This record gives sequence, C-alpha cells and structure tokens, in this order.
Amino acid sequence: MLLQDTITAIATPFGTAGVGIIRVSGPQAFEIARRIFQPIHANCPWETHNLYHGDIISADGKTILDEALVSFMKRPHSFTGEDVLEINCHGNPLIMQTILSELVALGCRLAQPGEFSQRAFFNNRIDLSQAEALASMIAAKSAKACAIGLAQLKGSLTKEIDNLRTLLIDALAMIEATIDFTDDVPASDIPQSPQIDHATLRLQSLLATYRSAKIYTEGISVVITGKPNVGKSSLLNTLTGKKKSIVTDIPGTTRDLITDMINIKGVPVNLVDTAGIREPKDAIEKEGIALVWENLANADVVIILLDGSKPITFEDKEIIQKNKNGNILIAINKTDLPPAWATGSIAGLLSPEVKILHISAKFGTGLEELKNIIVDSCLSENSIDADSAMITNMRHKMALENALTNVRTAKNNILNGMSPEFAAFDLHEALDNLDEITGRKINDEILDKIFSSFCIGK
Repeated sequence: MLLQDTITAIATPFGTAGVGIIRVSGPQAFEIARRIFQPIHANCPWETHNLYHGDIISADGKTILDEALVSFMKRPHSFTGEDVLEINCHGNPLIMQTILSELVALGCRLAQPGEFSQRAFFNNRIDLSQAEALASMIAAKSAKACAIGLAQLKGSLTKEIDNLRTLLIDALAMIEATIDFTDDVPASDIPQSPQIDHATLRLQSLLATYRSAKIYTEGISVVITGKPNVGKSSLLNTLTGKKKSIVTDIPGTTRDLITDMINIKGVPVNLVDTAGIREPKDAIEKEGIALVWENLANADVVIILLDGSKPITFEDKEIIQKNKNGNILIAINKTDLPPAWATGSIAGLLSPEVKILHISAKFGTGLEELKNIIVDSCLSENSIDADSAMITNMRHKMALENALTNVRTAKNNILNGMSPEFAAFDLHEALDNLDEITGRKINDEILDKIFSSFCIGK
C-alpha cells in the first residue's frame, strides 16, 4: 500500500547537536532530492543506499542552506517501503527548520507522530508488534529493555504468534472437517486435538514472561512510607545521590509525592517519597496522605521505614498492618543512634518471608543490601533471555489472555460433547485475538491511537 503524498520530519531529537537528520518518504522523494540537493560531483548516479556529499539549496535554487550528506533509499527496500530521502545536515535547530520549510515548499507534508512507522506497517515492512517494539527501544530505560525491544523488532514475538496460529489453524481444520458430518458423527466422537493442548501451554509460557520483562522495560515502582520524621526524604536523597526532598526536623515537611528513578543491577527503579502517615493537621496534608494510600496500592515494593531510635508507636504498627498483604520490606532507620526497641516487638505483625533491615539513611549503612532486596523481590528466579519471545506490552498481554480463554473454552466444549461448531467458533476468536497483536486484524481507531503515541520522525 503506497500512500499518495510525501511526508517529512526531523528524525533526531530537538536541540543543538553535531548532526541532525531530516527524513522524507513518499512518491515524490526522489524528485525532491534532485531539487533540494546539489551534489559536489555534477554527474551524481543517485544509486540507492549510498551517501552523497553536497549542498542543500533553497526551493528557488538561489541560496545554499547547508553542506550535507544525503542518501536515497529506493522502494521497496527502505524502512517505510516507499522511496525515502534522508538528509544528514548540521544539527542546529535553525538550519533544520529552514530545510524542513523548503521541503514543505517543494510539496512535502509534515508527518504526524509515528507516521513513518505506520507507513512501514501498511507496506508490510513490519507488523504491529514490531512497530511497537521500535517505540519501546527508543524509550528503553535499561540495556535489557533495549535488548528485548530489539529482539521483538527482529521478529521474536512475531514468530511465536505465527507458531500459535499454526497450532490453532491445524486444530480448527480437524474440527471443521467433522462439521459437515455431524449427522453421522456423534459430538462425543470429535477427535481430541493435541494442538489445542500445545497452544494452551505455549500461551501460558508467553504470558508468564510479562511480569519479569515489564520490570526491565517499565521499572519497579517503590514507595517509601512511614510516619513523619522517620527519614523517608533522607532515604530518597541518599539512594538517588541528589537532594530531591527537603529534610528538616519539622514533622510533615513532605506533602506531595517526590519521585526519581535509579538503576539497580540493570533494572530501572522508580522511587516515590511520600507524606508521613498520621492524623492530618490540615486539608493539604489530608490530600497528601490520600495520595500515599493510592500509590501504596499500586506499588511493586513498599518500604516501610521505622525510626529505630524512638519507641515503636501505634501509627507504626497500623502502617505495617494496612500494608501486610503487599510486597513489603521493613527498614529500621537511624542505626547510627542508640536503639530504642527490639525487632521482636514487630515480629508478630509480619509474615516470616518479610525482610527486616537495619539502615542509616544519613550515612548510607545497609543501603546496598536494601537495593539488592528491592530488585530480587520482584525478579523471578530464572533470568530472562532477551532473545526469546516475550511480552512487555499490556495490549499484547490482554490479547493473549483472551486467546487463552478462547482455547480453554474450545477444549471444554469438546470434552463436554458439544457440537463442533462451538469449539470452532472459540478457536476463530482465539485467532482474532492473536491477530490483534501483529495487526492482521485490528480496529482502525486502536491503530491510530498506537501510532499517535510514537515520536515525530519515527
């Protein structure tokens, strides 16, 4: 599918740099290249996938705008599957904007966010999961996340979806072959399809990768909570190496959520410092404490910070009690001061697997162990292989869960001796759900929403 207009956009991030790249894609790309670029050598062969040195000139041919390298990629062997021109000019925003304006004057339209990737999808250069992988790679927060995105871009997920489709199509063919003979073959005699069992196991295995892979791509959400003045802000500042939160002896200094990201063992960790939990003194503090409870409910890890230099209080115990069903970690702070209570006084409130650490946020004592426990408590025992098929996208997860439900329903319908049409219907639904992942079958509105979240120029 070749679209009729030619689009252009700056493909490099905004700002001053040594080099900036402007991309053009569409049927007029070659004609525009000849008009805007004046090669050093008069007889430029314009061979595809070659770099040429010369000047970028204005649409009227009277003004030199920049000295540049350009390349022309002839369709269908380009990212978008269309004729593509890439201009490597100097990375001054003024220069790039001037060239972009000239390209528009020559007939280009400014590209929408993600439109280059959308054209690659429409022209069957990549499927939808690969397009999403490309966006994930660009936004990756860790080396592992980048590796996962690259594997998906190269087709690791696509291949697994194709394998699942093959299993379901084979099972469907076997079931549908019996539909024409339902008068002769009792429903109870419909053959059991091993492909359905294999597909079920593979769907379960693929879904099981989501939690660990998501940790590398989106990070671990860690909320630091506790009553006022136990050292939450000091802990955030020490972990990040920055003065993110104000630290004073006045209780209730932190009213809003203070966030920052650090990297622990290659895993992005999103830290959240919160207002101290107590009976609120005013409307602002009340709102801040309400935000704390909302974030605690969605956290991957909750660090409950206690002051070891002061007696344990009812507020401390209440915070532990209300969070005991989450993934909690007890950090007893201020070990640089004489202890005022023994660990055994809270043991009865905790399940045996809950870790209790003694730390000093002020001096950094125990923080390396704290970091390791945060990551280890979220990662599975088996390390993930970035090159294997895995999912990191909630849209993919929901589609696979729906497909798994369809396959299980089909299996139950066969076991319960129901007419083969029912099992066939469920397998068709499973295939539709798998096709939503790769974009073989997807609503146009969802498609537009996906690509609109991409950056301009990609």
